[in-house]
Amino acid sequence: MGQREERVLSEQQRIQQGGPSRGHDKQRDAGKLFVRDRLKLFFDHGAPVTEFGQFAHWPDEELAADGVITGSGSIDGRSVFFTANDFTVKAGSIGKYHGEKLIRTQQAAIRAKKPILYLVDSSGARIDEVAGHHVDRDSAGKLFYLHSVMSGAVPQIGVLYGTCFAGTAYTPVFTDLLVMMKDAAMAIASPRMVEMAIGQKVTPHDLGGVDIHTKVNGTAHFIADSEADAARLVRQILSYLPNSYDQKPPRARSQEPLRDPKDIDDIIPLDPNRPYDVRELIQAIVDGNSFLEVKAQYAGELVTGFARLDGRVIGVVANQPLIKGGTIFPESADKGAEFVWLCDAYNIPLLYLVDTPGFMVGTAVEKGGILRRGRKFIFATSSATVPRICVVVRKAYGAGIYAMSGPAYDPELTLALPSAEIAVMGPEAAINAVYLNKLNAIEDPVQRQKAVTTLRDDYRKSYDIFKLASELVVDEVIAPRDLRNQLARYFELYADKEVSLPSRKHGTIL
Repeated sequence: MGQREERVLSEQQRIQQGGPSRGHDKQRDAGKLFVRDRLKLFFDHGAPVTEFGQFAHWPDEELAADGVITGSGSIDGRSVFFTANDFTVKAGSIGKYHGEKLIRTQQAAIRAKKPILYLVDSSGARIDEVAGHHVDRDSAGKLFYLHSVMSGAVPQIGVLYGTCFAGTAYTPVFTDLLVMMKDAAMAIASPRMVEMAIGQKVTPHDLGGVDIHTKVNGTAHFIADSEADAARLVRQILSYLPNSYDQKPPRARSQEPLRDPKDIDDIIPLDPNRPYDVRELIQAIVDGNSFLEVKAQYAGELVTGFARLDGRVIGVVANQPLIKGGTIFPESADKGAEFVWLCDAYNIPLLYLVDTPGFMVGTAVEKGGILRRGRKFIFATSSATVPRICVVVRKAYGAGIYAMSGPAYDPELTLALPSAEIAVMGPEAAINAVYLNKLNAIEDPVQRQKAVTTLRDDYRKSYDIFKLASELVVDEVIAPRDLRNQLARYFELYADKEVSLPSRKHGTIL
């Protein structure tokens, strides 16, 4: 080996050891892997990982690679770009070259039209180095500009480790899908800054722990129990996504569903007000073990997730009667809008399973912006150009079916099961709205109850699903056991759907 080559390899070996021993000690004490060991969990065994910017801040031994590893590798045979903070180097903080490496990786992902993975484990900006220069044209501040312009162009997936505050908390929230370690935290300011600014004393967990971001505000999409679990989740997420906006998701071999489609009629109760778990219905439709629920901890009255149907990737949007009767709240409207928007960006067809009494009413939801946030859900559905199929499973009252891609929202098809009910409102509410004075005038309680029963039965006849099918309100009423096969055929039929929307820059609603 020549001296020149030996020098390169020797320097690479030194740099790849990361930061000083005290940095490694802190990482071990926190129960976290050294970043280069962490990367091995993600990429295919034996496949090369290409790193660039390795000599940033050479020869400073305290700043190996300037605290971030950037490059590309292979996940299940697909090329993916990555950035990974090295917490052993100044707690993964972002310095001048560190930030430049992040930006160059984003630019490379855009040019190559490949997904990008962000492994975020950083204490924030390196104040003594970047100071006011974080707003320079090509400084680390451009990181969030590029997050924005590449949104919907190539998939961005994040994994959050440790506690990340201020600038480093923005990368996780800009990603399309975020995996958060169960003991991680993120916030726009650290607990120390919060106390200085407003006098509030708070722990990292209470400020921005996993419960806050998965259950309260819905910022994170998945929780990982371990670093190996996080890598498994990322592999699974990527399997549903294309490399870029102008490609289709990879197709897999078809699998039999976990539940027999013949069970569907038994899964749906005869009583329209009786709860059931819509996940059981989903498992009788989609390929076995293919359903990956997104934001499972947040706004549980709406279930969203990726799945495969006859090997084809689809997005599922389903009302959940088990929680709040499947009523749409401000939080679930946001959840639905964002998931639909994500699927549409990456050419993932959408299946809507409708069983909702509509949008929630009352002062609490009005204060929560039900109208403003509800319109986002309706807008996302209306604007989505991927194939959309609406299945009315049971209740479809009020404006709920608008957000759920009902007949007026230009789906490829509106199918109904025999349990379906489509009406402006449920029978009890309708009778009270129209006949309240008439009923109150009946003094005999027995006669009043008879009148209520008669009115309810007459009202139900007006929205009998076979009657609505005869009026072409729905395209077809189908036997529940045929639902999976019918959906598979229709998604195949509309796989190359084209749609033309009015010319514009973009809508103003999201």
